[in-house]
Amino acid sequence: MKTIDQTYYCQLPGQMSGTWQLQCHLCIFESRSEVQTVTSTDTVMITDMGFEMGWFIPYLIETLVNQIVSEFDLNPEKLVWIEHYSSDYRELNATDFSQVTFEWQNGKATNPQWTAITHSAVQEFINKDPPLVPIY
Repeated sequence: MKTIDQTYYCQLPGQMSGTWQLQCHLCIFESRSEVQTVTSTDTVMITDMGFEMGWFIPYLIETLVNQIVSEFDLNPEKLVWIEHYSSDYRELNATDFSQVTFEWQNGKATNPQWTAITHSAVQEFINKDPPLVPIY
């Protein structure tokens, strides 16, 4: 299995004009199971690196998620999306997390819904049975 654990760059249209070059920290965790089941899910964690304001708002997160799904050839129906807000994006402690769910229309993420989750819930997503490991 491979690991994705990197700074990720995304060009997005600005709300008023121009293009925003945004960056976040991206980790993708894939189920370790040798046999992928109908219920197998991978987890994608997007961490705000503190460089932009308003990074996790609907039209931006939809564009970012669509780009990640396309670029890494992921199955959106089998993904759990987690947003991580931190004063230090390299640490997973003393931070805030949200699980984001989407409606998928014609292969595109729409209607993001945020639900606050705890650090222990994030660890359960990452360490579930079968446990997850970073991919790429």
